[in-house]
Amino acid sequence: VAKDNLDQALSSFRASGGAAEVEINWKPFFIDPSTDAKGEDYTTYCRRRWGGDGWTSSLPGKREGRKFANWKFWPNTLQASRLIHRAGVVGGWELQHKAKGLVFQLIYEDGANISVLDTLIKAAAQLGIEDGEAYLRSEEDVALMRTQAREASRMGISGVPYFVCYNSEKEDEDPVTLSGAQPPKAFLQCITRLAA
Repeated sequence: VAKDNLDQALSSFRASGGAAEVEINWKPFFIDPSTDAKGEDYTTYCRRRWGGDGWTSSLPGKREGRKFANWKFWPNTLQASRLIHRAGVVGGWELQHKAKGLVFQLIYEDGANISVLDTLIKAAAQLGIEDGEAYLRSEEDVALMRTQAREASRMGISGVPYFVCYNSEKEDEDPVTLSGAQPPKAFLQCITRLAA
């Protein structure tokens, strides 16, 4: 939901004449690092951790039936984080952003298990990442993903989505942070402010 809202804000920014270059970089965050490496059945996981999945009924978009229609697995996102990272390396932020959207689609709408390599290898092919299978079958960037996730925790980030926004040309200014699935208006205000 937050990614969709961010995309709406970017479209509005461009439609209103916003010309500043906007770049989005997705970083790994592991909600529960102890999740089985191959993912876990969604219902079983939620029952064990929270006593049920009632908390998901309040997720933005779920109430309206727009999102989370086919969430079957609670994922371990280490390997998916690697795919998203690789997309950024080979295709820049735009391909990385597309990869993030595809991973969300696979988890929440298609009922796929993004913890298993076969799912991610198909996703890499869909994204046009030529070395996707070889990369995913290797250990490349595993340590980097874990390090980046630890850095997020050290920054005090305890949940996602969480956005750290800044103007790269004004490094002396504090970043703007947005937590949770902010509405498009909040993202648009942030982008407009930082672009000024």
